[in-house]
Amino acid sequence: MCIMEILGVNINFSDNKKLNQQFHSFAKQLSVWYCDDKAPKLASQDTRFTLELQKQKFQSLGLDVMVRVEKPVEHDSAPSSISYNDNIFVNSSIAGNKRITTIIRNAQREIYNKTADSVICAIMQYPKEGTVPSPNTPFCCPNCGAPSTLGKLESGCEFCDTKFLMDELYPKVMYYSIEEAHKSGTEMDQLVKCMIGTALVLLVIGVASQIMNGKSVGVLDIVGVLFGGALFGFVPWLFFRFISTFFMMGKDLRGAGKTASSLQFCRKMRKLDPTFSTEYFRDKSLSLLKLMLYSQNPQELTVCQCDKPIPEKLREIVDTTYFNSGVNKYSIKDGVCDVSLTFYMDSLHYCGGKIRKKSDKIRMSLRKVIKKPTDLGFSIMAVNCPSCGGSFDAAKVKACPFCGNNYPVDENDWVVTDIMI
Repeated sequence: MCIMEILGVNINFSDNKKLNQQFHSFAKQLSVWYCDDKAPKLASQDTRFTLELQKQKFQSLGLDVMVRVEKPVEHDSAPSSISYNDNIFVNSSIAGNKRITTIIRNAQREIYNKTADSVICAIMQYPKEGTVPSPNTPFCCPNCGAPSTLGKLESGCEFCDTKFLMDELYPKVMYYSIEEAHKSGTEMDQLVKCMIGTALVLLVIGVASQIMNGKSVGVLDIVGVLFGGALFGFVPWLFFRFISTFFMMGKDLRGAGKTASSLQFCRKMRKLDPTFSTEYFRDKSLSLLKLMLYSQNPQELTVCQCDKPIPEKLREIVDTTYFNSGVNKYSIKDGVCDVSLTFYMDSLHYCGGKIRKKSDKIRMSLRKVIKKPTDLGFSIMAVNCPSCGGSFDAAKVKACPFCGNNYPVDENDWVVTDIMI
């Protein structure tokens, strides 16, 4: 057994030029979505649903948002990718650098504007080589969004009559996340600014002192003061660098203490479900977190089975980027798994008419009945009723519209049982 399997990791490193091209296409489509409301073609229906929930939340708060995704200024390296799979599908995690500008307005007044080099990570799904998904696989029509199956879409969607080839349905982006990239060169810029600033301050003080004492100021005096000030500028830079390094160490280590418990959980799950992986669980749980944060009424979602009200502070979050996550504790009893997670996120809060960026620690509990192996192709937007076989959108509908029986979400996917901040 390899070290990856021991750690509960099920990945393969890959270099696929076509997927890299699709990654850049999705980044452009994401920018168009925020600017022109045109849904990203490569986004799965679940991803589109999350984007729509976020946009609806912005609109309910009277906020107008524009996001531009462009090439980074410093370096635009080829996206890197790793993949994990089940018996039918492969999920490739592709990450690349982009320069992202986010502008938020309230009643035509700009309240937030930031441009930063960032890393976009997109999880692209496609059929495993040599396999063909079953025609009965639930799938949403990419054109009209109606719940259907692969077989029906190849014959023609029964709602919009659009026909699709398998190549047109895959790959699709199942999840995506954005995090701010480390800025190379920032330290040198800060050192130069400290040296110049200190030199100018000492120059002004020195010249003023000479003039007040009735002395003339020569060129050599100015050069000497500037040179000495530049050297002295290293001292405040070193001090501020020490303080910022101490602060960043604490920020960069968020979640590191939960590594052991996370690996232990994943090893246990792999024994019960060989297709389970740390990557899949991270992507799935992050997707559920975004649904909870962006929905105006999270408790109307089928995946939300929380008994307690959603904390008001969580409702302030209008955008969030992933930093780290880890398992707090878990239990598996009578085939039911309950797991408590902590997410370390950098979020935008809207409160009092202002946007504030905060580092959040969000705790969320999930549950799943461990009966079936992990299905990477599962979508809450298109499910098949186990009682009558009917296809329907279960995102906000708990009972089958055809036979009236409740759909067992927790037997097919993870559900949220608690969330707090």
